[in-house]
Amino acid sequence: MSFAESSRLTGLNAGAWLMISFGGLFVIMNALQGSVNFVALNLAFVSAGATTLWLAAAGFHRTALTVLSGGSCLVFFVAAIVFRNGMENYLLVTMAASILLLDRPATRIALAGLNGAAFLYAKLRLAEDTVGPILPTYRYALNILLFLLALAGIIEFFRVLDSDYLRSLETKNAELDSSNKAKERLFSVIAHDLRGPVGNLKTSLDMLGSGSLAADEFAGIVSDLAADIDKSYDCLENLLSWSATQLGGIRAKPEPQSLREAVDDAVRLSSAAMGRKQQTLANFVPEDATVLADHQQLHAITRNLLSNAVKFTGNGGRIELSAARTGDTWTFAVTDTGVGMPAEKAASLFSGRSKASATFGTDAEKGLGLGLEICREFVALNNGKISAQSQPGKGTQIKISLLASDQAA
Repeated sequence: MSFAESSRLTGLNAGAWLMISFGGLFVIMNALQGSVNFVALNLAFVSAGATTLWLAAAGFHRTALTVLSGGSCLVFFVAAIVFRNGMENYLLVTMAASILLLDRPATRIALAGLNGAAFLYAKLRLAEDTVGPILPTYRYALNILLFLLALAGIIEFFRVLDSDYLRSLETKNAELDSSNKAKERLFSVIAHDLRGPVGNLKTSLDMLGSGSLAADEFAGIVSDLAADIDKSYDCLENLLSWSATQLGGIRAKPEPQSLREAVDDAVRLSSAAMGRKQQTLANFVPEDATVLADHQQLHAITRNLLSNAVKFTGNGGRIELSAARTGDTWTFAVTDTGVGMPAEKAASLFSGRSKASATFGTDAEKGLGLGLEICREFVALNNGKISAQSQPGKGTQIKISLLASDQAA
């Protein structure tokens, strides 16, 4: 249901409940005073409100609005002409409601015109009548007061709706702006980080095939090409995973998983990068560490956390992987001696307010900045928690907590 349709439905229900509430109140007041005619008129008003609610609940919104406007017009007009109780003023309220709530021009003009014409006729008719109001003065004054309150209420109601609509537009604009920036980052990484390595591989294979590159020369660059392809693969995995989370297309299927196996897989994929930077790795994750998590998502989490640590740790640095069980939870930690970051930034890293952005590692490694965002979303999908502690120049520690599984993976 669109915002406009939701607003109309809200206004429709509010108007129907006001009819029932005020009609019921006057039924009681007039019944206590023995005014049978008034009671009958008030019951008709209550019936119109109840019919409107029933039609709205059944999905006949336009018919319900027509009953609301037409029924109110009839009751107010009869009450004003027959009982001279000031109810003709309420015709202005129903005229305004008809203009604001009805979306079809023909129906809107017809019902607004009906209420306006009824108000004008009643005023002219009553102006010619020298007989005062049939109701006591205090009841006449009460009707006028309620009319003013109803008029002020409908104006305030639509003012609030207009304000809500403007806020929703601002939110949508912000989301669109964020989406456009994300698309720009996606095209940027596809154009550079993916096309470059794949292009290098294609060129090398073409040269090998044409004889321009000797087999022994090709063997010498295989490791570099393999590293490029590994980076491109990881980058593509992150792009696809992140895109799917933005579209709501990823669901977690938690099953018993070996945390050590996922960590070992991440170490294997990052070993070349760690070798080039001569980094030391210490893996203290127990062999029996088993968690409840989605297989692919757990591997993506460990892969991205280790890759991030390698990226921001300089040559000769140290990375430590550890895990400890507390109660029914395993806590996995990645600790590095890298460049670190201010404590405030570390605290907001996984708050959901921090947006992914392109970053550079200690060797100017390019990245899209999606890795940690993917970790945050995947950890949340698996009912876990993620946090970071860091100091500039002293390294960073990122922890994730996942439910433990006593069943062997």
